[in-house]
Amino acid sequence: MKILHTSDIHFGISLKEHPLIAEQKQVSEQILKAVKEQNADAIIIAGDVFDRAVTNARALSLYNDFITALHTAKIPVFIIAGNHDAPERLALLDKLLCKSDIYISGKLTAQIEPIELGNCHIYLIPYFNLDTAKSLYPDEVFASYQQAFSHVTKNIFKDLDKSKFNIAVSHCYAQGGQLSDSDRAAKLGQASIVSADVFKGFNYTALGHLHAPHFINDKKNIRYSGTPYPYSFGEKGGAKTLTLIDTENGKISEIPLKYTRNLRTIEGTYLEVLEKTRNDKNKDDYVRINIIDRYPEASLYETFKKEYEYLLSFDGMQLKDPTTVATLTAESIAKMEPKELLESFYNGREEQLGEFELEWFQKAIDTVMEGDDKQ
Repeated sequence: MKILHTSDIHFGISLKEHPLIAEQKQVSEQILKAVKEQNADAIIIAGDVFDRAVTNARALSLYNDFITALHTAKIPVFIIAGNHDAPERLALLDKLLCKSDIYISGKLTAQIEPIELGNCHIYLIPYFNLDTAKSLYPDEVFASYQQAFSHVTKNIFKDLDKSKFNIAVSHCYAQGGQLSDSDRAAKLGQASIVSADVFKGFNYTALGHLHAPHFINDKKNIRYSGTPYPYSFGEKGGAKTLTLIDTENGKISEIPLKYTRNLRTIEGTYLEVLEKTRNDKNKDDYVRINIIDRYPEASLYETFKKEYEYLLSFDGMQLKDPTTVATLTAESIAKMEPKELLESFYNGREEQLGEFELEWFQKAIDTVMEGDDKQ
């Protein structure tokens, strides 16, 4: 069987406050095209279907059209909730939908039963936090997220049918995963990191959460599919792809994705960037410009904004105040952790943060990340 693996579609997401509905429609069309061209027997979406727990009507409509098209093409769909999804909303009518070969797991259950598809057993492990695991297994004592996750997969391995090609679908931060600029939730939630060893009993593990497509183990059977579209200028690691698994021989291949509008960074001196602009044939892209020899004045911004309708970020030399503390640019702020931002705010001030304040600030961040934007 051939199974397509993707994740982190983030229906409803915006880039620098610019809605990406048109781009996500194109993503949906490319996924549907790949399913047909590759004669895929099923598709896996490993979490973060939506960007927010409560999303907008256009995102819901796009999701509805996408899943309906897959069902019309008679393609079984396997979906789990990610940390951005509202589990209850995503899994609404799940028992009814499974009769139409649309399998959705919103919340973790104490016993995860396999879903049989051809020669495969597929296990859906949605995003969960430590408190959820503790409530599901009251007789167990979990000192860490690693222990909780290991208990979940060990329960599966007790009844694993090794004559089948066993696939785990999970949304988590697995050790060895490569972070990109848009993986902010993963950076903040590193207490919830799990070892790749928890997936050792599966023939293939379809991961979601991190945005770059990559394997995290030498055997190359534990993989992040990555987002089907770049959601930040800092995302690196090559082109966006879909992952295709052949369960007959275990072969894993990538299907490249292309877009009419890409994300690009143009950097150099003012004259260099001006020259690049004059010769640019792709002025409809989302663009970030960084001028390295001039300050980011409004007049310069207006010059380039006339050339690029979708100029979403403009930076230049950093200003410095009399105390020689550099003023942070928007891009440098985007790369900083909340704790770094807080310390930067207090840098050079009379009032200083103590260990007590920093500890409570970190606890607040951890609490927010446990519930993401649902709180």
